[in-house]
Amino acid sequence: MSLRKTVVEQFKNPHGFLGRIAGWIMANRRSNRERNEWTVALLNVQSTDRIIEIGCGPGLALEACLARAADGHVVGLDHSPTMLDQARARNAEAIREGRLELRLGTLDDLPATGAAFDKICSANVVQFLPDRGSAFRKMYSVLNAKGVAATTYMPRGKNPNRENALTMAEDVRRHMEVAGFTNIRIEELPMNPAPAVSVVGEHP
Repeated sequence: MSLRKTVVEQFKNPHGFLGRIAGWIMANRRSNRERNEWTVALLNVQSTDRIIEIGCGPGLALEACLARAADGHVVGLDHSPTMLDQARARNAEAIREGRLELRLGTLDDLPATGAAFDKICSANVVQFLPDRGSAFRKMYSVLNAKGVAATTYMPRGKNPNRENALTMAEDVRRHMEVAGFTNIRIEELPMNPAPAVSVVGEHP
């Protein structure tokens, strides 16, 4: 396996020593912090909201959600134990207070409990989803009426550009619409070399 492919795989499923390094990069890269803060801001979080982040990584967006939902409950879902360890360390106080719950798994592991969350977010996860249609149907099924979901993506790889970002955004918009989301909009965060885009939709 090439070095580049090895690095990309670590951001897809961080594990071991290299996975811990990938998590450190995610947590400390300025653009990544800005992207996570921006995504959470798009949700218009209220103090009592129940929120879930899909692919929570080292816990940056969880931290931002907890700051806004002082009387709510936040869940971080990730398939990487390495990332959950870092998210746990970053948000240890909220876990002790019972405000944050971390779960190992994927969207398929969420119980079919019906509407359970007011807000759902993810950042740089959508490109790794094996079945986007199924993923957005699952998100819709666990979101309360009038709930909001925000899916953020920033293109990587060779020569990333705005066109790449908007192509992904349109694909996400289409899947969200089919799943039942309404009032779908595409937001842009100017960054280099390409903008981050977030597709925000509501459960009617």
